[in-house]
Amino acid sequence: MIEDLFVRQVVIAKHKQAPLLKEREDYLLHLAMEEKCQTSIQGTATVLMDVIRLMNMTSLRQVDMNEIGVAAERWAGEELVYRRQPGCKTSARRFIMAASGWFRFHGLLIQPAKPTCCFDRVLEEFVYEMQYNRGLSSTTIKACTQRVKGFLTWAAAKHNDLHSVLPQDIDDFLTAKRELGWRPVTLAGLCNSLRGFLRFAESRGWCKPGLWRVIRHPAVRRWKSVAVGPSWKDVRRLIAETDGTRPRDLRAKAILLLCAIYGLRAGEIICLSLNDFDWYNETFTVRRSKRGRTQQFPIQFEVGEAIIQYLQNARPHCSCRNLFVTQFGPYRPLKSLWFVVARRMKTSGIAAQNFGPHSLRHACATELLRQGTSLRDIADFLGHRGMGSVSIYAKHDSHTLRDVAAFRLGGVR
Repeated sequence: MIEDLFVRQVVIAKHKQAPLLKEREDYLLHLAMEEKCQTSIQGTATVLMDVIRLMNMTSLRQVDMNEIGVAAERWAGEELVYRRQPGCKTSARRFIMAASGWFRFHGLLIQPAKPTCCFDRVLEEFVYEMQYNRGLSSTTIKACTQRVKGFLTWAAAKHNDLHSVLPQDIDDFLTAKRELGWRPVTLAGLCNSLRGFLRFAESRGWCKPGLWRVIRHPAVRRWKSVAVGPSWKDVRRLIAETDGTRPRDLRAKAILLLCAIYGLRAGEIICLSLNDFDWYNETFTVRRSKRGRTQQFPIQFEVGEAIIQYLQNARPHCSCRNLFVTQFGPYRPLKSLWFVVARRMKTSGIAAQNFGPHSLRHACATELLRQGTSLRDIADFLGHRGMGSVSIYAKHDSHTLRDVAAFRLGGVR
């Protein structure tokens, strides 16, 4: 692994002669499997050399975060020639991230005991409700759980049961978040999560009746003055610049086209399997991330060609049935598409408010609207149940709200 990361023989020899070579190489190989870039892995390998030196590691042993923190402060304070900003906070964080990740990978990082909360059981019941009775997506459940957990942790310092929570407590909690600089859109999400939790708690008789009604989320601007996604011209340029022959380029092009042409969410692309494609009838099936329903699309020519090129020349032969898998074994489904898309957008110099797969979804919807597609058709195409989620693309332009014929996929080209 060291020979693959570095070129100079003196550097390779230095890394190989240091203690715990196998343990370091195992972790670096793990980072490569996680799709980390080579520059990041090189930096981690270099920092691990200092971890061994400053923590006197001749053999692996259990460590805690306090010991890593002390070593990080020493490392950040060293005035070495290759460090441009000695003693800066980012240096200490870099050391802590590399060291903690290494020890955690080997199961030797002593984790601090999680603080117990008197409302832990209540939160578990609410998570069960969201997951099995409401059928919410995992992403929604995770976000809502974090918001409610923050409130319950705060409330546990003042009360022992939910019946003691008063409307003034909720106002104080929201005021504290507002004073921390939380934006209105973030506060609105927090309020919605709290309302849902308190309605559930009221149905179980855990809190005062009507407590959820006192929550009023702040006003949030529905319309944005600038486009969230890139222009369609930039999207086409991005796809053209990804026209390479390397395996990573072939995979990236197929992903970019699925994001841009069909407006698929990242989770929907990750979940695509080889069985979802019916090449005889030239259709493929998408399992929507929200509400779990399925939707079938025709395979557009350009997208089909890109996927075939990826399958024939880039996708590893493995037992994993997901369409997109990691480039290094053990082969498994991708965990995230953000780096695949965002890095190429930034390299291409694309100007956009947001980067990543979802920005291409916005660009797809905006282009469909520009071509005259109705909001109802756009909502159906993107997998929304209603038109409220896509009305933002109109941006107060009444000329784009006209009714047109059904959407034809060839018009996107």
